[in-house]
Amino acid sequence: MKKITKIFLEFLFVFLISFLSIDFLISNTILDLKNKSCNLVEEFYLELKKNCNGKEKIRPFLPTINIYTDVDGLRVRKDHKRSKNKKIFVYGSSFIYGAGIEYEKSVIGVLEDNHKNYEFYNFSLPYGSPTFHLYRLKQRVVSGEIPEKIILVLSMSDILNETSIWGDFNNDGKPILINRGIYEKSIAKEEFYKRHFRLSRSIALNIRNKIRSIKNKDKDLNKKSKVRTTVQAGFTYTPLENLQNFYSNESFNNGKLKIEKRIYEMLTIAKEKKIEFYLTIFPFADTLEYGQSVFNWENFAKSLCSSNNCILINSFPEYRKYKKDRLDWYKDLFFEGDEHFTELGHKILADKFTNQIF
Repeated sequence: MKKITKIFLEFLFVFLISFLSIDFLISNTILDLKNKSCNLVEEFYLELKKNCNGKEKIRPFLPTINIYTDVDGLRVRKDHKRSKNKKIFVYGSSFIYGAGIEYEKSVIGVLEDNHKNYEFYNFSLPYGSPTFHLYRLKQRVVSGEIPEKIILVLSMSDILNETSIWGDFNNDGKPILINRGIYEKSIAKEEFYKRHFRLSRSIALNIRNKIRSIKNKDKDLNKKSKVRTTVQAGFTYTPLENLQNFYSNESFNNGKLKIEKRIYEMLTIAKEKKIEFYLTIFPFADTLEYGQSVFNWENFAKSLCSSNNCILINSFPEYRKYKKDRLDWYKDLFFEGDEHFTELGHKILADKFTNQIF
């Protein structure tokens, strides 16, 4: 018996050493996403690298995805060649950028497949907001590129982005990040165990999520998942005084005013150049679940798009319908533990675009 125990312990020791050695090697090569990132982060500015082939995992609960960019630093599908078809400029944040989704399955990838007579230019970016979008639009217009349509997708995260991330424009017309936070995060070194043992941490996270999922099913097979609250959309159902770590009444109102001003400027450009302008809104899961008793985002969007120069695309009804018809709507439409859309969430929005624009 002692001999068997000794052999087992020796085997276990060799296995652990071998596994940790392999983990160390993989973590510093294949799983080292920081060196594969296509994010170009400057001290007070960020965009995507041009002609980049990389990988990305924005958050722990999102899968690792491939990122390809073109000569302009816009996310595209692999080996995409620009055509001379009519152009559509799309502006949005991480949702429309396609966080956690391969490009072909994102809303813009689906639209490209369904409307091949158009060339889509997706200027969306994580942390993107109307200040950033206005700058990118002006860049194109000054260079003489005029699209047939502009689709601006307004996110509830834009108020926070306008108050805590993007400031005003410098003398060259370039938007400036309010602080060095994103830059400092990009150059910060991870803790030793996080940097060198990514595989172990990934396996542990998957096991934990699997156990949690099994426990939730065992508790009540008919009980729906609790919807995660977010700071970005929390203001629609939570009084601002309960969100004081992120918003004050003054900062919230300033964020709204900045959005209104930037969109007005984008609309003015569209009117002068005779470009069709579509303003789009979509819900976060927590707003679908907890409502808009404090601040109605749909009414706010209507007020922004009340002129004849703007067409509002409100996708809230489509997601509400899906929520009403299905008990598992939350995990169907959104990544568990995160607020971003799954493949199905992207498809619903793509279908909404198709029905209202095309």
